[in-house]
Amino acid sequence: MKQIIYIILLCMAAAMLFGVVHNQFSARISTEYFTLGHRKLISSTSPTLMGIAWGIHPNWWVGMSLGVLLSVAGRAGKWPRRNARSLIKPLLFLFLASAIGSATAGILGHHLANTGVLDLYEPLYSEVPSEAHSAYIAALWMHTASYTVAAMGSFITALFVFTGRVRAWKKLKGTQAES
Repeated sequence: MKQIIYIILLCMAAAMLFGVVHNQFSARISTEYFTLGHRKLISSTSPTLMGIAWGIHPNWWVGMSLGVLLSVAGRAGKWPRRNARSLIKPLLFLFLASAIGSATAGILGHHLANTGVLDLYEPLYSEVPSEAHSAYIAALWMHTASYTVAAMGSFITALFVFTGRVRAWKKLKGTQAES
């Protein structure tokens, strides 16, 4: 039970840390994404403070959900159990993939907005200064990609963790049969 709690806490901390770092970038790309595109979370327009607040607020539950998923994948059943420490590397790969997906989507969204392929819809079109539309779209695409990659990647990571346990068990059983 203790390892399940450690796994959940590890995933929550990792998700919030990723969220804070990710939002340090996106808040500097487009403060309007947070001030006009979201409800007011804090009474500051500081990119640093917005990045911290928005990095923690929506990501603790994402990390908790991931922690529950990885706890089941890593601990349930008869197969060798994974502990929290053994999940650090898979989590690093998951958040690296999310960061790469986010950066790629942000660059693509910014490019498409600059070339006139994309633009904002009302009421954001009127609320966001026209010179900030491309940056807003970049931040929007960054966040959409980050959550999408993290969600899909969470299930893939859990699948790898689970199948790794099954493979380890089969290998152990095969070694015991040879003895």
